[in-house]
Amino acid sequence: MEAITSFINTVNSIVWGVPMLVMILGVGLFLSIGLKLMPILKLGRGFKLLWSEPSGR
Repeated sequence: MEAITSFINTVNSIVWGVPMLVMILGVGLFLSIGLKLMPILKLGRGFKLLWSEPSGR
């Protein structure tokens, strides 16, 4: 049982280390560029819509 726990801890430390951080940042950068920086450029409009009153009813 200790061998399994040791193996899982070893894999866990590798996966959740620097490689995962690089992959998360890379995917975020890829999506931001693919969306032409829309998440950054439209941040103010998003918050305005978030806090506005619902209309139409």
